[in-house]
Amino acid sequence: MKSSLKENSIHGTLSFPLHIYSKIRKTDYYVGYHWHEELEFIYVEEGEMEVTINSEIIHVSKGNFVFINSGDLHQVTSNGPSIHHAIVFHPQLLNFEYPDICQQAIIKPITSGALQFPYALHLDKESKEELSGKLRNIIAIKKGENKLSSLRIKVILLQVIDILYERKLFLENRLHTKVKQEKIKKVILYIEEHYNDKIFLEDLAALVGMNKNYFSKYFQIAVGKNPVTYINEYRCEKAAKLLKNSELKVLEISLMVGFENFSYFIRKFREYKHHSPSQYRKMVYDN
Repeated sequence: MKSSLKENSIHGTLSFPLHIYSKIRKTDYYVGYHWHEELEFIYVEEGEMEVTINSEIIHVSKGNFVFINSGDLHQVTSNGPSIHHAIVFHPQLLNFEYPDICQQAIIKPITSGALQFPYALHLDKESKEELSGKLRNIIAIKKGENKLSSLRIKVILLQVIDILYERKLFLENRLHTKVKQEKIKKVILYIEEHYNDKIFLEDLAALVGMNKNYFSKYFQIAVGKNPVTYINEYRCEKAAKLLKNSELKVLEISLMVGFENFSYFIRKFREYKHHSPSQYRKMVYDN
C-alpha cells in the first residue's frame, strides 16, 4: 500500500539529475495523480494531452508545453494517439556553488519553491514560441548525448529562467495553496487505496475535517471535478488497464474496480473512454 502520492523514482544520475521520458502512444495515455520534488516540463510533439495541475485543467496541443512545479499534484492523460516528452529534473541542478547575486536573488527562490514556474496557458504567444524552441533543443541534445550534453542542457535551462524572469512571468508561492494541496493529496491517496471498495463522501470529508457538503465544493475547486466524478474516472482507468492486460470478463473487471452496478459501469466507461469496454479491448488488441 502506498504511504503517499509521492513518486520516488530516481531521474537521471547523481551527477546529473535530469532525465527525458519520451512517450509514444497509439491509443490513450494515463498517469494518475502524483507529485515529486523534481520540476517537470512536458512538451507535446503530436496529439493533445490533458494535464491537471492542482485545480487547473490544461489542454496542451501539438507544439506546446506545460511547466509542473516541485510538489504540484498532477495527472497526465490523452484520449487519442500522442507523442510527448517529459523533461524531469531536480531543482538543485540549477544551483551555482558560488553564492553570487544570481544564485541568491534568482536561482535560490526557484529551487526553494518561493518562485513558481507559470502554467503555459498564462503565457503570451511570443513567450510560448520561444520557450517551446528551448525545450525542443533540450530534447534534441539529450537524444544525441555526448560529453557536452549536460553543460548545454543546463545552459538552456538557465535561458528558460532568464526569459521567464525578464518578463516577470514567475509566480509567488502562497502558503494557503500548499495547505490545500496537502489536504487533497490525502483524499486522493485514500481513493487510490480503496477504489475497489464502497467509498462514502462522509469518510472522505472526515479525512480533512470537513462536512460532506463543504468538502464536495472544496474538492471541486481543488481538482476541477467533484469527488464522485473523480472516483468513477479513476475506476474506469483501472478497468482500462485490466482490459488491456488480462483476459478477465468485463463483468469481473467491473466488480474488481468497485462498480456494483454493471450497466452503470458500462455507461461511465463509455462516457470517459468513448467506447464500450468490449470495443476498447478490441481496439487495444488491434493496435
